[in-house]
Amino acid sequence: MNKTQEKIESRALRASAWGYLFMALLGGLFFYLARSEAILLDGIYSFISLLMTFLAQRVSLLVHTPYTDSFHFGFAHFEPLLNVVRILLILAITGFATVSAIVALLSGGRALNADTAVIYGLVAAAGCLAMAWRQRRASRQATSPILAVDAHNWLIDGVLSSGVAVTFFAAYLLRSSAYADWIAYVDPLLVIVMVALLLPTPLKSLGENLREVLMQAPSPEMQAEIRQKIVQAVEPVAEEQLYIRMLPVGRFLYLQVHILLPADAPLQGIEECDRVRERIHEGLKELHPRLTLDVVFTADERWLGLEMA
Repeated sequence: MNKTQEKIESRALRASAWGYLFMALLGGLFFYLARSEAILLDGIYSFISLLMTFLAQRVSLLVHTPYTDSFHFGFAHFEPLLNVVRILLILAITGFATVSAIVALLSGGRALNADTAVIYGLVAAAGCLAMAWRQRRASRQATSPILAVDAHNWLIDGVLSSGVAVTFFAAYLLRSSAYADWIAYVDPLLVIVMVALLLPTPLKSLGENLREVLMQAPSPEMQAEIRQKIVQAVEPVAEEQLYIRMLPVGRFLYLQVHILLPADAPLQGIEECDRVRERIHEGLKELHPRLTLDVVFTADERWLGLEMA
């Protein structure tokens, strides 16, 4: 990431923080006015996103630091770790909201100022969808996974807020109908629906980020593609003489290649070894632009990093 992209990412994260602060305050205000826990859930979601955005700004700066005395391999692993913490907080809040909604349904529902809630839904939906568009554009300009996640979060929040507006408008229309008694059940039912719509994406993201935190290898398809590129770059070395380890972490890919050479290896001297490294890097940089590559040449299997008896 160049300096221009870093500035775009930093500005976008600051704008997102102000946006989340506004939405959290808006949610708190309209929760007080409308007495809607669906609005409260939306506001708390925005508040959690605000806290995580502040942390994301710090992580965004750290991941560009190659290493320190305490973190010799840099800070790339902070990105998936931050996403895991964020998702766990969301799961905790949505779990609490669901239990509260079920209790409300079993006890006769909740009183609701539907007309006030409609105003909140319209304002929140417009603001969230506008921020989603802005962050999506910035993520493409900066090629930033943090901004891509942030844009997706704004989009989810915008869709939920749109649902809040439509549902509360329907409740407002029911006030003078024969179904007026059902209005008390609208808010807890809406909370349950919001949670059901909100959960699939965080759960999927939790699995993806946990794999990175637990240092799992990339997908078999990516492994096969990377191996093919390396085999092409190191010809005439046989594929059986290659030992490749891969680790995707945040926006980076760590790649370790051990090449076992026979006694009559065609490579002659350090300069030729470096040329092989360069060919490997050239072949892979299109697949993954943020690549950390180690290439080790050896004629002794003991140095392959494999477990020995």
